[in-house]
Amino acid sequence: MFAPTLRQRARPWLWYALLLTVVSICVFGQVAADPGGQVVASNDDSSLFIWWLGHAAELLGSQLGLGNDAAQGGTADGYLYTEAMNTLHGGVNGAWNTSLAGLGLILAPITWAAGPVVSYNLLIISIPVLVSLATAALFSRFLTHVPAFVAAGGVGFSSYVIAQASGHPNLAFGVAPPLVALIIIKLVLRAPQTGFASREFWALSLGLGAVLGFQFYVSTEVLAGTFIAALCLLISIAVFGRRAWTLAGWLRLGLGGVIGSALALLLAIPLLLTMRGPNAPTGAIRPHGVWNTDLLDPIIPAGPTLLGSGSSPIPRVMDIDSAELGAYVGIPALIAAVIIVICLIRSRRYKTILAIASATGFLVFVLSLGSPVLLNGTVVSGVGPFALIEAIPVLNNILPMRLVLHSTIALFAILGCGLQWALENIRRRRAQALLGLLVISAVVVVPGVQTSREVYMPDFYTESITEVVPAGSVVKTVPRPLAWAEPHADEAMVWQAVSGFHYRETGGYFIGSSPESDVTYAAPEDALDEVLSDTVFAGAPFPDPDSAEVRAAVDELRASGVDYVILAPDAPLLPGEPGDYEDFLNSSLGEPMFDYEGVLVYPLNR
Repeated sequence: MFAPTLRQRARPWLWYALLLTVVSICVFGQVAADPGGQVVASNDDSSLFIWWLGHAAELLGSQLGLGNDAAQGGTADGYLYTEAMNTLHGGVNGAWNTSLAGLGLILAPITWAAGPVVSYNLLIISIPVLVSLATAALFSRFLTHVPAFVAAGGVGFSSYVIAQASGHPNLAFGVAPPLVALIIIKLVLRAPQTGFASREFWALSLGLGAVLGFQFYVSTEVLAGTFIAALCLLISIAVFGRRAWTLAGWLRLGLGGVIGSALALLLAIPLLLTMRGPNAPTGAIRPHGVWNTDLLDPIIPAGPTLLGSGSSPIPRVMDIDSAELGAYVGIPALIAAVIIVICLIRSRRYKTILAIASATGFLVFVLSLGSPVLLNGTVVSGVGPFALIEAIPVLNNILPMRLVLHSTIALFAILGCGLQWALENIRRRRAQALLGLLVISAVVVVPGVQTSREVYMPDFYTESITEVVPAGSVVKTVPRPLAWAEPHADEAMVWQAVSGFHYRETGGYFIGSSPESDVTYAAPEDALDEVLSDTVFAGAPFPDPDSAEVRAAVDELRASGVDYVILAPDAPLLPGEPGDYEDFLNSSLGEPMFDYEGVLVYPLNR
């Protein structure tokens, strides 16, 4: 028999990628139909990511001589640190934020050609495809193509991935976990004759470094979660894979891990140095005990599935963004997994992988419960194992809910083993029954068509801004970005991105700190914001524009270096009745110098 050629080996993967792409386009059909004007997001974190994708492309373009005059003026200072937003208060430390620098650079040509909103939506559509392909590479280590592809597709289109894709592409981009698991397995379970000097050893070790290094620039939280899941995997291999590993295998893994980690840290030096720079948070980013997986989450449909209602009926400590509710796998899948493990655990072919996957998935899921452990919102254990992680610096910023990505991968590895056995024994009634259960398992978790919403963008930011506002000007946008978990709260960031970062923004939605707070989530209020605080947050009437308080606030804006106030009078979430904000600014700032294309531009120094 002749060995298959590269083309023959690649053919099924290409067909698989094409099928995944078609399915993803169907799931995200509404944004696929209007990629430049719609997003799938129940929150407005999408605006944050659109901003960072545009920022990376603009900076790369300026370095290649393709950027606009604003980038040359310095509004995009660096991939990981910038004063393009929060410009009056030290800018933003992107190393502590979800800057997507790695993906932003890859998508830069799309951003240049079609804009950051299109790049964002292309990324969202691509994520299930890429996660499925990466997971299929892992599953193909112990399964044939069909069961590996089907099971991997279950991960790529799982509740976790689709839910997080609704506004959190950094967390949905779960490519690193299966690739790291694959490299670990290949290193530790390879035949003894595979030496340290072999080409494969170095390819795996350097590949591990490349995957981890790139992950630093996508999501450090997923990277930290992958580290925790890898520890669980290693414990499971040590206990349940004794017949498959040798001392030489552990030595290979140890040396390969050191080489890979060294390369990853070398690649991450810019990010690590920036993390020690200005405007970094000095405390835990999120409070503990809130983002915990409830024991009922795996069996209560929520969010992106056809059976889900869009929100979970499980009581929470506080309101949680629906994009975080991705633990649902369904009762049929859990029953099928138990049956598969019980029936195949003694099989020489499946027992090792089933034991390792079961133990790894169980350990990671227990950690995802957080601390305390909750059942239908009620505390059943005041302290959970995750409390150990919360006591470790840096790792204490992991939200336990987000670890279900790794337990989901383990679950579908088990289901893939069952599917392969059922297909190979299809004439047996037990195989047919299991296959029917697996089909039901797939039906109850299949994602529906994800609902999109319009991104409100005044034409001014793509049409006339370069003629009206000088490049590099400091602008206060109204409505300003707000750290609210609701649609349209931060669309001013999208406007700055689609303008090509032509100006610097006083506001911003980001993670940082201030002299008054260890952690902040938005730019501090300026003097005018403070005057209007009750109007914005409590619905109070606008203050008297001729009052001494308002005049002092306007003078302070001028003194702080703000050049223009730009109002979008038809923007969602603008406080007051239609025309109220416009009347207030007309009286306090004077008539606008530009009133067209959905904005009013007020110069402060005229």
